[in-house]
Parts: sequence; structure tokens; C-alpha cells
Amino acid sequence: MAIQAPQASSPPVAHLPAAVAATTTGVKKPALFSIFLAHISVDMQTSSLTVLLPLLLASLDLSYSLAALIVSVNNLVIAVAQPLFGIAGDRRPVRWLMFVGAVLCGTAMVSVTLLPSYGLVLAAVVLSGLGSAAFHPEGLAAVREVSGDKPASGTSFFFFGGNLGFALGPFLATLLIASYGTPGAVGMIVPTALATAALFLQRRAFGARAHPPGSRLLGQTQAADVRRAFWLVVFLLALIAARSLILSGLQTFIPLYFSSYSDLSRESIGAMVSVLIFSGAFGTLLGGPISERIGRRNTMCAAMAIVLVALFAFLRAEGLMQLIAIGIAGAFITMPWPISVVMVQEAMPNNIGLAGGLTLGLTYGASGLGVGLLGGLADVAGLPTVMMLLTLLPIVVLFMSLFVPERPGLRRASDSPD
Repeated sequence: MAIQAPQASSPPVAHLPAAVAATTTGVKKPALFSIFLAHISVDMQTSSLTVLLPLLLASLDLSYSLAALIVSVNNLVIAVAQPLFGIAGDRRPVRWLMFVGAVLCGTAMVSVTLLPSYGLVLAAVVLSGLGSAAFHPEGLAAVREVSGDKPASGTSFFFFGGNLGFALGPFLATLLIASYGTPGAVGMIVPTALATAALFLQRRAFGARAHPPGSRLLGQTQAADVRRAFWLVVFLLALIAARSLILSGLQTFIPLYFSSYSDLSRESIGAMVSVLIFSGAFGTLLGGPISERIGRRNTMCAAMAIVLVALFAFLRAEGLMQLIAIGIAGAFITMPWPISVVMVQEAMPNNIGLAGGLTLGLTYGASGLGVGLLGGLADVAGLPTVMMLLTLLPIVVLFMSLFVPERPGLRRASDSPD
């Protein structure tokens, strides 16, 4: 793959493969909206698991470590399996995995409260995780197909759906359980059924492959080009991991820090986390359209500069201003996320499914590993040190963003002078 390495200045690309330069026929809005709904339903199921843990703790008489293992297993399965499903999608037509993945994720998760043993619960969350892992790479590749000449905007809409699902899942599960008791959790299958039906009605809009035949890249087998492609992808994945660590670190340590070092109520602290999550969801919606207007590098750099200022203000403000500051930080942390995913796909145009699986799986892996390391640091150096580190980490991401190429320099094999 002939790709320019990350540098401070990259000329715009003249020739892009068909998989990268999506058609200019416009966005297929009904199809895109059906994937959006399916993404909401899938991530609602995953995030609802935390609300189900107290029920499982009581009904199965679990220890805290066994209860936490349920969530860990689910996240680990998703992180590991997503790249594998992505590879499968690059080799043969598997768009049907979108439908199967959404259904499997939902049905397996709603069965959790009905199962009589811990082993069966673990099996159910594994199946749910596999369903989520199957859906995401194919869904992301399908988004590129139906987004016309606006792939960044389409990807932003896709991730907005996922973040919205993560935010709504615990809320809906809690509401159902509060209204109908433990059996009410089965009602979570309704969003899955509705979203899958919408997806099925639009099935003709989705192509069979993540890239068309004959779009292999010029110079793909040349070692130097492969190395440049590899290091570009590594660079972009490092950016994704660093931003994921900032967001997951804030979600984890804001409650711990303010519970220990302030007199704020639990409700006030919970409001901070809620604002962070919901603002992050809307941030992903804005990233793609803004980058298509002012450029990718400019969007990423500006976002991290705003995050840096907002986090410093957050730790020093009080009341409403504090909520506004963390809301701004949440929105701009996630804003570059869909842009980064599109760039990884462009750097791997013959492996769109693998690109989606890597970027999505990395989010789970980086968040889990990074938060664990930050927890160890908190034990040694204290929570204030961890919060200051999270506040300063945007400086590193900002510096890295300066070297983001606007577009990888790709050429189609058919454009070769030979």
C-alpha cells in the first residue's frame, strides 16, 4: 500500500481506491438510519449489564470479584473478537453478521437474569459479546457504503448512535426493573427487535463486501510501502488509545476523586459523569461534519486544545460552571474519534473490516488496561496525581495530532502507468 507516513504536512490525495473514495451519489439516509438504530440497540445491551450485576449478585450469591468478572469477560470478548470478525468480513461476504450480531447480542443479554447458574451467565455474556463484536465491523463498513461522499459524517452518526446507546442502556434497564421487577429486564429485547426490523427492511442497500473486487493497491507487496502503511495505522491507533484513556479515566476517577476530596453529594457527582457521557455522545456527531469543513488535522488539534483548557477549568470551578466545563471536555474528547476511524480505514482500504475491528476493539482494550494502570498509580501516588495526569494527557494528544496527515496518499492499481 503506497501511503505517506504521518507528517506535519501532506498534500491532498489525487487518486483514491473505490473503497475509500465513496460514491458521490449522496447519502442513503434510510439505510444509514437503520444502522444507527441497530448500533443504539447493541450498545444499550452491553451497557445495561452493569445495572444487572446487583440482581445477579443477590440471586446467585456472588462475591464482588465474581460479579466484576462478568463485565470483564464481556469486554474482553468484544475487544478480541472484533478484529477477527473484521478479517472475516474482508475475505468473504458477511453483511448478514450485522443482523445476526444485533439479535445475538440482545437475546443473550436479556437472558442473563433468567439463568440459574453462574456458568450459564458467563456463557450468555460471552455470546452477547460475540454478537456485539460481529455487528460493529460490518456495521461500520456498511456505513461507508451508504454514506456517499460524506464518510466522515456517516461515521460520526454511527458512533453517535453507539454512545447514545451506552448512555440510555442503564437508564432503560433501571426503569424496567423498577416498574416490573427482575422480569422487567426482558423488556430490553424490544429495542433490539425494532432496530433489527428496520435493518432488515433496508437490507438491499447494503453491499456484500467491504471493498469491491479489483481495488488492490499499487505497490501493495513492496516492503517499504507496507512499512509506511503499518506505522501510519499504529500512529492512528495510538491516538485513539490515548483519547479513550482520557475519557474512560475521567468516567472512572471523577466519582472516586470527588467522593474523597470534596463535600459534593452523590447526586452532584453522578451528574458530572452523566454530563460527561451525554456530551461525549454528541461530540462524535459533530466530528465528521466539522472535519469536512476545516480539515482533519485542524479539527483534532483544536479539539485537544479545548479539552486541555476545559479540564483545567473543571478541577477549579464549582457548581454550574463545573458541569459546563466537563460537558465541553466530554464533547471535544470524542469529536476526533470518527475521523480517526475513517483514516484507519483509508490506510487499510483492502481490509476495511479489519480496520473497523481494530479501532473498535482497541477502545475496549485501551480503556480496560489503561484504567487498571491508573488505579495502580492512584494506590501509589494518590487520586490527585491521577486527575492531574488525565488533565495533562491532552497535551500529548495535541502534539501527536500535529502530525496527522490530511489524507493517506493512495493510488489504485488501475492508475498505474504500467
